[in-house]
Amino acid sequence: MLIKGIEKYDHPEHFDDIIREYNSDQRYIPSPLKDLLLDQCGHRCTICDAPYCEIHHIIFMEKGGPTEYENLIVLCPNCHTRVHSEDVPSKEQLKQYKLKLEIVYSLPIISKLTKNEKDLIKEISSRDSNNEILKFNKRYYEEVPASSQEEAKQIFRDKIGYFNLELADIIKSEYGMVVTSASGKTVGVNLYIRATSKAAKWISYLRQTNRLIFLD
Repeated sequence: MLIKGIEKYDHPEHFDDIIREYNSDQRYIPSPLKDLLLDQCGHRCTICDAPYCEIHHIIFMEKGGPTEYENLIVLCPNCHTRVHSEDVPSKEQLKQYKLKLEIVYSLPIISKLTKNEKDLIKEISSRDSNNEILKFNKRYYEEVPASSQEEAKQIFRDKIGYFNLELADIIKSEYGMVVTSASGKTVGVNLYIRATSKAAKWISYLRQTNRLIFLD
């Protein structure tokens, strides 16, 4: 039973009153976790894709279900009502919906990353404190056959390869000063990297769902 006194709600149309009382109870979900869940589903119901979302405990709290990522799913009020009143979809089906959403949200990006990109995400993750948008620079040393600074930058872009992360708006990068040797040969380039606000959410998602292991 969801709350005491539920018997007084004799008609299905009153179930929205139960949901409002349910949400006003002491069922606090930390803002970063709530933002993660909503961002993951695009602020739409995981089941029917409708807007106006609520957070549902797959295993009800009164049944011992924790307020943790694995037990939370985003539903619209209609689907939320149906789950509580009819157990449709079932708990196992909700878990499958959640798993499918995770795969759609994260794994396609990870599967495309080069080794350099995976190493960069690990570095950003190690620097990512308080979800700040990070800025840092890296210097790459390698002699390349280039007749101009712009040609050298293009060669290093091709060799370093952060295209997937840039395409996914995880990072923004800019190739700066080209380093030359005493003989005038191009031997390195400075790369300035900025992690976007999306990167903070994405890395938070990878951490909370233990997806960082896919970067190994």
